[in-house]
Parts: sequence; C-alpha cells; structure tokens
Amino acid sequence: MFKLFELFKNLLSRKQSLENLDAPRVIGALPPMPGGEENLLPKDAWLEPLRVEFNLWPDYAQAPEVFDTLELIWDNDESNPVATKQYQGPIDPDNPPDLWLHVPIANLQEGVHQLRYRVLPWNGSPPRDSVPVNVTIDKTPPILATASELSIPDDIRPPNKLTARYLELNDDEVKAGLPSYTSPRPWDRITWYWGPTPGTQEEGGEIELDDSDYSEPVIITIPGDLIRERDDGWRYVWYKVRDRAGNVSHRSEPVELDVAATPIPRDLPWPSVEKASGEGARQTLDPLQVTTGAVVVIPEGAAYPSEEVWLQWGEPDSLGACRVDSPIDPGQRRYLVPKESVAPFIDKEVPVYYVVVDHNSEQLPSQRLTLKIIKLSGLPTVQCDGLTGGDLSYRNVEATGAKMTLIPWPLMSTDHWIRITMTGLNSGSGVPISYPVINGRAVTAREVLVGIGGDQVIRVPKTFLNTLRRNAPLTGRVYVSFDGGKTWPPDSSPDFPLLTLTLVD
Repeated sequence: MFKLFELFKNLLSRKQSLENLDAPRVIGALPPMPGGEENLLPKDAWLEPLRVEFNLWPDYAQAPEVFDTLELIWDNDESNPVATKQYQGPIDPDNPPDLWLHVPIANLQEGVHQLRYRVLPWNGSPPRDSVPVNVTIDKTPPILATASELSIPDDIRPPNKLTARYLELNDDEVKAGLPSYTSPRPWDRITWYWGPTPGTQEEGGEIELDDSDYSEPVIITIPGDLIRERDDGWRYVWYKVRDRAGNVSHRSEPVELDVAATPIPRDLPWPSVEKASGEGARQTLDPLQVTTGAVVVIPEGAAYPSEEVWLQWGEPDSLGACRVDSPIDPGQRRYLVPKESVAPFIDKEVPVYYVVVDHNSEQLPSQRLTLKIIKLSGLPTVQCDGLTGGDLSYRNVEATGAKMTLIPWPLMSTDHWIRITMTGLNSGSGVPISYPVINGRAVTAREVLVGIGGDQVIRVPKTFLNTLRRNAPLTGRVYVSFDGGKTWPPDSSPDFPLLTLTLVD
C-alpha cells in the first residue's frame, strides 16, 4: 500500500513538473487594451527596477533545511538570469514569503522583451518554467510629419479667413485633417489647442484612437461653440500626439486663422442712398442729384459675401417700383435704381429695403428706409414763338396759332403725363379764361428726346387769342404728373415756372 502511494506521488510530481507555472505579473504595467501592446510600461517606469511578482508554485519546500531557487529569465537568456532568489523551507502557503524579483534598470531597454521565471525545486526534480509574458518598453515619442500643420479646408485657406458664414454652411464646425505621423498605434491620443498665440496652452479637445481606426486618417473637429466662445481675431490651432506609454511628440506647426465667427445679426439694418441727406431710417433726396438713377447702398456686413441679395424700391407692383437683383460691381453692395423708377416718386415718399436669401433659401427682409424725394427745381419754362421783349403780338401770330415748346426736363420719362394751359383775360368781362394746349396725356418716347413741341407742333389757336383782352397778361402753365396721371399738382401751384407775357395787338 505504501509503495502504491509513493508511486502516485512520484507520478503527480512528474505531471506537475511538465506543467508551466503561472505567468508572472509585471507591476506597474498599463492595463491591457484591445490591440495594445502587452505589459506596456508607462513613460519613465524604466528609470527604476521593474518589480515582477508571481504565485507560490506547487511542491514548494517543506523541510527546514531545503531551498527552492527562483530565477528571473529575461529575453530567454537562461544562462544569465537577471535576478535570483532562494526561498527556505518550510514555506507556509497561508503566509508565503515576498514572491517578487526586480528586473534591473540596465535591462529595461526599448523594445519587446520576453519574461518568465524558473523554479529550481528543493528536491532536485527538473526545473519548472512559468508561462512567458511580453514586456513592452516604448521610449520613442510619436514623430510628426515634416509638414505637421493641420490641413484646413480649402474654403478657409487661403486667406485663412474663418467666418460665421462658413460655420453656417458646414454644420457649425471645422474639420481639419491631421498629417500622418510615424507609427500610429491604438490608444494614441491627439490633443489640440486653440487660442490667441502660436504657443497657446488653451486645450480645445482630444481624440483617442482605438484598435479599429488607428491606421485611418485622423480628422479633428473644431466645434463652432468653442470658436465663438474664444472670440474673434487671430487664432492659432496646433496639436501634439501622446502614445499609450505617455511619450509626447513635439508640437505641430500652428495654423493661423483670422476668425470672424460672430454671426451677422439677422435683424438687417436699413439701406442708405448715395447723395441723400438725413440720418437713420428717414432720408431726403433731391432728384436733380440722381438724374441718371439713384444708387442704394446695403450696409457693410449685412450679408455674407456668398449670400444672394436683391434690392426693392417701392412697394412691389406699384408704379415706379422695381427690384434690382445685381449690384453695380460684382462683390459690392451698391445697386442702381433706374431714373425711370425715381421720377414717379418725386414729391413723395418711397420705401426702400433689401432682401437677403440665406443658405436655407429663406428670404430675410431688412428694415425699411423711408426716402422722401423732393420736388424738382430749376425746371425749364414753356416757350411761345413770336415774342418780342415779353410781348406777344396778335397781329404777328400765324393763322394756325402761336407755337409752344418745352425742352426735356430732368428724369423725364413716358410714365410722366403733361398738361399745358394758356390763360388770359376775357376781352369783354375781364374774367380769366384758359385754353388747354395739352389736356393731360402721357409723354411720348420721342418727346423724352426732343421735348414737347419738338416734333409734334403744339399751338395756342389764334381764335382763342382773339377772345382775350389786349395789353393784358397772358400766362402759360405747365403741370406734370410724375406717376402716370394719378396725382397732379394743384392748379394754383404748377411744377414748372410760369410763362408770363403780355398780349398786344
């Protein structure tokens, strides 16, 4: 029976000798991560001896005068263990001795090292090895690309102008590409900085790579909220890379950006009119200052350069109203209102505003400018043929009547209507009587060029003149409706200067 027990014991001991001992534990190594290096030491951990711990092995020394010897094998150099320790029996499994050894600093060179320990049993049985593990030592920081600065979208650089409009059109963020650096690894961390100086330490954010994306291009997303929070002006963005061990790359070259990220207010201010007087939302314009058309200016910064803007002059569909879609010069915000649209508003007020079409195709109208266009001044006087020193001789008037002419006036157009009267005193009663030389009609296109009576002869009939008192005043009055005959000046206040003459024999 005793012999069977000894045989079983020997077989068990032999079986244990064939099994690997538990793997050593590398103290201070970073926790395992998917795709990460095995037992990676953090930065500077190699400046001190590396502590390695292990479990109590089976068949440990149990007698007082026997020893188990433990050897720490580094990089499979069995002939030269890096550390050795003896453990004297009897070993109490409930209160084991300190089961650890140190790998000397001299052995802690960069690279991947195999580590295991070997037990030389007290009873002379064959040595037993542990399961080996790798120890990774990384002393080299990531090496950035020669051209290390972030790749900024083409819409921003050049001229490196980051606007609120860009953010509005790009999901309120800037995506910058990170140039490839040397040997990216899972769990590298890219930290980027955003601030007012090239070496700013104001951290913007951090990206951690994982085992699925570490080899893919890295994109840094700079949110609009952060950009606005850190104000407009010259700003600098740079980054650095820290690997899982804690080695940090040099700083990248900074990118300089002229930031104007404060959104343009959508409460759009009113426009202004060149050569108009007054301030604020009410201005006055002398039509003689704009005989070739009025120039309306949209305030600088009211719209983004890429936004569509059009100008509205007058209420849509009213006489003289017009919409101007294109500026005078591309890239500017000066719009020309044709003179034909100015004249209908003489001696009236005209609303003027503009509309901005944003990136969502929403039309945003501005506040309105109320523009008062004053009366025309310096207008020509209607003329009558046959005058001599202010007298019109009845005897010298042609049989068909006295010819009258009126040269073109400023802003004259076919939208204007004209009325001309001649008034004298009745020869019998002395009561003023008038003759409608032109009884209210539209100006023709030809008359815009040559004036009234320039082609089509306009006369005061001699038969009318015959009814008038001699040596009495004869007055010519010209009335113009600038809005197509809708409104006329009062009879007592014609627009044009009076023709005052004396009818004589």
